Amino acid sequence: MSHPHFEHVAEHLARVRDGYQFIPDPDQVYLGRQEKEHLWELVGLRLQGCPVVVLAALRFPRLDRKGVADSRESLATYLSTPAPGTTGERRLTALLPHKDQKIPQFLTGLRAGREFAPVSIDRVRVEVAFDFRADNHSTLKERKDAAGPLRQHYYRTSEGHVLRGESHELKPIEGAEHRFVAVRSPEQLLPEGVIALPTMFLAHRFVGLQVDVTDEAARLAVRNWVPFLPATASPDSLIPMGRKKKAGA
Repeated sequence: MSHPHFEHVAEHLARVRDGYQFIPDPDQVYLGRQEKEHLWELVGLRLQGCPVVVLAALRFPRLDRKGVADSRESLATYLSTPAPGTTGERRLTALLPHKDQKIPQFLTGLRAGREFAPVSIDRVRVEVAFDFRADNHSTLKERKDAAGPLRQHYYRTSEGHVLRGESHELKPIEGAEHRFVAVRSPEQLLPEGVIALPTMFLAHRFVGLQVDVTDEAARLAVRNWVPFLPATASPDSLIPMGRKKKAGA
C-alpha cells in the first residue's frame, strides 16, 4: 500500500486536532465530478477483510438545501442497506484512486471527465465510514429533529476499539436492514492516550457495547467498567493506516 492515501487521511486528522471550522479548498480534499443531480465525493471506509482504510469516490444524489453548497444526505443514511424484499440496491458503485496517486490529482481527474473502472462495495461489509467535510453533514432538519437530542455515549467495537462521543440511540429504523450511527466529536481511547477523530459513522453490527453516559452517575460509573477502560482497548486506530514497523525492522 502506498503512502499518498494515508497522507491525505493524516492531513485531515491534523485538521480535526486543530479544531478546523471549514475546508479551504474542497476540490483538493473531497469534491470530484459534479453532475446535475449527483456529485462524486471522496470518503474513507473501513471494510471487513481489508487491513487498511480505503479511500473511494461515491456518487451521492444532490439535496436542495438553501444556503448549503453541494448538499447531500448523511453517510449514515447513504450506507444503510434497504430492508429485505425492497427494490433498493445492497451494493454501491465506487471509484478508487491508483495506489500511488495523490488524492488531489485523483479528484482533478474525476472533474476532468477521466474514466475509472468502477468497483462494487457491499454495504454490509462497511464497518466504519467518515468524510472529509468540516461539518457533520446530515439529512433534512426534520429528520434530525425526529431522531431526538444528541447524548453522550461510550462505545466498544467488535474488534475492541473504545471511543466516546455524541450520538443518538442505536435504534432500529423501519425500511433498513444494515444501519449506521453518526458519532459527533468522537475521541478514541487508546492504552497510550486519547486521539480526536472526525465524525464517524459506525455500523450497528460493528458496535459490541454501548452505554449512555449523559447523566453524571453513568459518567462516573463507566470509568470503572472493564470493557471501556483504555487499558483494555485495542491499540489499533479505528482508521487503520497500516501496521507500525517494529524497532530494527
